[in-house]
Formats: sequence, C-alpha cells, structure tokens
Amino acid sequence: MKIISATIEHVDMVGYVHSTAWKSTYQNIFSKEYLGTDTIDKRKEEFMASLANDNIQYYLVSDNDNAIGIVKLMTEDNICEVSSIYFLKEHRNKGYGTETINYLKKKYHDNRIVLWVLENNVKARKFYKKNQFMETGETRVIYRGNEYMQVKYELLEI
Repeated sequence: MKIISATIEHVDMVGYVHSTAWKSTYQNIFSKEYLGTDTIDKRKEEFMASLANDNIQYYLVSDNDNAIGIVKLMTEDNICEVSSIYFLKEHRNKGYGTETINYLKKKYHDNRIVLWVLENNVKARKFYKKNQFMETGETRVIYRGNEYMQVKYELLEI
C-alpha cells in the first residue's frame, strides 16, 4: 500500500475514487436521488478548487499502483479534520483504512485529529473507535436530501 499527496496529475483518479467510493458507502443511507447528484466530474472540480487552498490536502491511497482510496483533510490552527476518507468497496475490510489512519497519526502527530461521522453509519463509527477515536459529545445536523445527525470524534492522545 502507498499513500501519496494528490496533485493535478491525479485529478481523474481522485474524481473516480471519491465519487465511486462515496456512493457505495452511503447507498443504504442516502436516497437514490441524492446519491445521483454526485458525479466524478463534480469530485474532480472539488479537488481542482482545493489545489489553491493551503488548508486542504488530498491523499490518494493505492495498492499495486491501483488507486483504491481517497483522503481529504482540512487543517487550521493545529486541528486536522478528516473531511473524507473513502475506499472502493472491493478494497474495504482489508486493513487499508487502519494503515491510512496510522499514516495520518504519524504525519499529523502535532495536531488534534478530528472527524464527523453520520450517527447511523454504524460500520464507520465502529472503525473509528477501533482506531482510537472517541466521541466528543458534539453533534450537528447536515442536509443530504434529508436531515442527518453527525457525531464528532477526536483521536485520543497515545
């Protein structure tokens, strides 16, 4: 497994992996109509716009030179927020997520690492707890075709 900082040359891979993995992650949570609003081109545009922002960083996760995952981080004031971490469906439950979290722990060790998870995304919540994230008690409502509650997690000091 390899994790690299995504650059303009990776725009097609970033768009494909982000959109495809995002849709499969939420296929049983968000409506079909809402999932249909996400496209590879939309994710490519999001990535391209982020290149001008020093506070946003994308990473591409690959295995045998095949892109299998995407990470989007937002950093500010010693806080590193994992805004997106998705893996293509066929590459889940193989340890890539934990390896990626361990990479982020090392790279951003001087930062508080936080993230938001849908309250009803049981698999993701279990994954983050397994990887030393703890609920902070903060919640927020987001709109993704309907209202959904998110729960905030923060990496425990190790």
